[in-house]
Amino acid sequence: MNRTELQGKKVLVFGSGISGIGAVKLLEAVQACVVLYDGNEKLDRNDIAGKLPEGSTCEIILGELPGEVLSTLDLVVMSPGVPLDIPAVQKLKDAGIPVWGEVELAYRMGAGTVLAITGTNGKTTTTALLGEIMKAYAESVFVVGNIGNAYTGASLEMKDDSYTVAEISSFQLESTHTFKPEVSAILNITEDHLNRHHTMEEYIRVNVLDLLCDDHFLYDRLGTADEADTHTCREHLGVGSGVNDDPVLVHRLDGRDLLSGKAELAVGVVLEDEHAV
Repeated sequence: MNRTELQGKKVLVFGSGISGIGAVKLLEAVQACVVLYDGNEKLDRNDIAGKLPEGSTCEIILGELPGEVLSTLDLVVMSPGVPLDIPAVQKLKDAGIPVWGEVELAYRMGAGTVLAITGTNGKTTTTALLGEIMKAYAESVFVVGNIGNAYTGASLEMKDDSYTVAEISSFQLESTHTFKPEVSAILNITEDHLNRHHTMEEYIRVNVLDLLCDDHFLYDRLGTADEADTHTCREHLGVGSGVNDDPVLVHRLDGRDLLSGKAELAVGVVLEDEHAV
């Protein structure tokens, strides 16, 4: 956490929806100079301005992004609804401007322990349940993300002893860089959102390879052996690109495999197996 790293920086927020407005509020709270941009020139500028905090100095740009603005930017924060492969975003990348997602921004400005939930189905239910469990355990708990509470809206309230339960979609994961939850759960991965990710391989990559844990992970699946065994991440994940061969240990107990370990890719999931926790 470094809540002063964006102080005085010029940051463009791409997208004027709920996530974009939340990012603007957070950025202005940490004293960044903010530009809110939306490619839809038909939007009502006054309506957008009315959603910003009172006294906001955020500049609003609709339609074409002027070149003179692009050349002054230090950072771009993407709303999850904006695809990363459209020409306007590619132009920003080509200019060498760092591109973060709203989750990356919220994570960097937040504090405490993060528990992330992703997958194709069941995210909201699991996030809500885990949130209630954590509220019974700790005093400072935030339930955020795709569940409907903007992660950026809670970041500055988080403390070192806080727990954040975050529902994270593939749209949010694809623009993260340092986002490393202490615990990650990938519930399932089935064919979805291919209009955004184009291929199933890319959808899997975003959900799995972009959600890395710093600490131990756990995956429970049906098994038959009663002894421990060692496998590589590649053998268990069934994904080629970007998965290393670091060993992970499968503890077999009462006919069930408990996969745990610490590796560069520390997510507990076997894509072809439906018995995930």
